Amino acid sequence: MTEAQWAACKNPDQLLDYHRMKKDPRRLRLLAAGCVRLLVTPNTSALAEEILDVVERYADGAATRTEFLAARKSIRTALKDKTKEPAVLAMKCLGDDAMEGMTVTLVHARRRNGAAQCGLIRCVCGNPYRPEAFEPAWLTSTVVALAQGIYDGRAFDRLPILADALQDAGCVDARVLDHCRGQEPHARGCWVVDGLRRRG
Repeated sequence: MTEAQWAACKNPDQLLDYHRMKKDPRRLRLLAAGCVRLLVTPNTSALAEEILDVVERYADGAATRTEFLAARKSIRTALKDKTKEPAVLAMKCLGDDAMEGMTVTLVHARRRNGAAQCGLIRCVCGNPYRPEAFEPAWLTSTVVALAQGIYDGRAFDRLPILADALQDAGCVDARVLDHCRGQEPHARGCWVVDGLRRRG
């Protein structure tokens, strides 16, 4: 797969297979949660949100293994009503094997919007053809605070503001700025937000 094909691909299975060797449980769990969130609306059952919250906190080490397993056990009982599809999909993210959970999630959800899922994969995995590079000078207190706030609140609508702050700090990297201002969906684990948080 070339870089141009990577950028244009609308088949999430192809992009996920390309990253299979990474086996990064955190990114895979956050990506799976992001894919399910594409299906979650304000009227979706609160159960789906509860599950996704546990998945994301566990991925970040903010929920213990005991909490993770307890959530899985209690939610299995609640999911006897299979009509709650987003909750069922979210449940797939609670598997022990992050790669398996991600694969199952894609299989069940891709019929809805494969192109959006590809956007999420590119958001979370970054561009495999160009390594991440964040200049120390960009990491102003404003940039780091914005990145952390976006992550904590899943406030991806603030990414264009982050792009402006990065430019004010001297960032001219088109990949970084375009990602913040692009139209593709975002999720926790976004390579730009993660890069700025972790280096801040």
